[in-house]
Amino acid sequence: MIIRVLRKIFGKRKADQASREFAAGLVRGIVENEVATFEVLANARNIEEPYVLLTPVVPLPAQQSAGWFGGAPCLPDDVAWPEIEGEPLRFVCQIDLSALPQNIWSGLGPRKGWLAVFLHAEETAHAEETVPKVLHVDGELKWRDGPGQADAVWFRPRSSKGRLPVQAHTPRWPIMISEHVGQPPPPTGWRKGKAPGLPNPRHAQFPDLSNAAFHPFNEATLAALLNAIEDQFSLGRTHIDGLLKRKHRDEGRTQLESMQLEASRSMGRFSHIRDLLIPFTKDFQRAPIQDLLAQIADIPFRYVRYLKDDEDGYAFFSSSTLRLCEKPVGQWWYTYADQLYRHAVCAYTRAPETLHPELRSRMEMIWQFDALHERGAMGHAPVGHVYTPHGPATPNAVLLELRTSDMVGWIWGDMYSIVLFISRDDLANGNFDNVTFEITN
Repeated sequence: MIIRVLRKIFGKRKADQASREFAAGLVRGIVENEVATFEVLANARNIEEPYVLLTPVVPLPAQQSAGWFGGAPCLPDDVAWPEIEGEPLRFVCQIDLSALPQNIWSGLGPRKGWLAVFLHAEETAHAEETVPKVLHVDGELKWRDGPGQADAVWFRPRSSKGRLPVQAHTPRWPIMISEHVGQPPPPTGWRKGKAPGLPNPRHAQFPDLSNAAFHPFNEATLAALLNAIEDQFSLGRTHIDGLLKRKHRDEGRTQLESMQLEASRSMGRFSHIRDLLIPFTKDFQRAPIQDLLAQIADIPFRYVRYLKDDEDGYAFFSSSTLRLCEKPVGQWWYTYADQLYRHAVCAYTRAPETLHPELRSRMEMIWQFDALHERGAMGHAPVGHVYTPHGPATPNAVLLELRTSDMVGWIWGDMYSIVLFISRDDLANGNFDNVTFEITN
């Protein structure tokens, strides 16, 4: 990092004595700041003070919860939707203060009412014009349908070609609160796959369309499946066509032309089944499509891979014929799996019974895994690197940390966490008007 900073300032030009002294002072300041930061983090992590974890509830429906991530807030009628310079903020989460133990934050802060957290749609840096707004509300609360989060820069996936948001609001996940002391229990960190013996279930199985656990559940997911497989066949055919343009020996060209014919037959077979399924992308019915999806799974796919040219310029390639649901024919699956996940999480958090039993069981296994890696926390020492002093020996407390989450649909920085800080004096007075934030790294 230091080298990058110096290169940015001086470029490649030779530095004079004054510049060298300036650079030395700059480096010294950076190092001293980093050392001080690590000391603050180490001190905060060594404090044996209680804190809480906020874990999305799976399975749904939840019997009880202490608030929720995503969705929309509950506010009193007389509380205005928060905004900054006329721009309405986006709702993030709501937490029941009565569910918090008395001894977190050294006993500071209210234990009655709710905290509703809002962020600017362009929230990407520590700037005054995009500070968080945290409302402490109580009394009769009603659902408030404000602007959705889909256009926020921290929404995931962001709107783009082929990746339009499933709905305007992020999914609403009820959360449960659990109290802890010391370092957060495993799995720690924001990265998935760190917990021993707990592999990422999304990568544990390759899809088999003869298995209902991988089937679509509504019109949109059936259309996504058909589009992904059609693209797979088209790309396979295009790849063979591209190889034919290279220089080949006679036997190689003959083999490729035969593969081209096979690819055309497979595409024709898929097109016939797709035409039978198209009506169900307008009026979804599960029973009629199951056999047709199993037939798609058995369609052969010619997998061709260019290797190199020999010394005479003739192309070498490898090839194999696979079923569509066999590795390494997987590009269609990653596209479809992403869409299936997005649609399923939105449907499940609205009405769990929307997912058919086989898909619901598989997705709940995934979400139980995700919930452990994407839970939030309050009153703790963040796992990631932050610069704001925090903990009982400092003027500040960690009000809330939220991790990047597939389940909810938010992404902080480069898939890290957002941490909200509050001064301990403000917390003692129940004043949430001056909350600040950092993105961890």
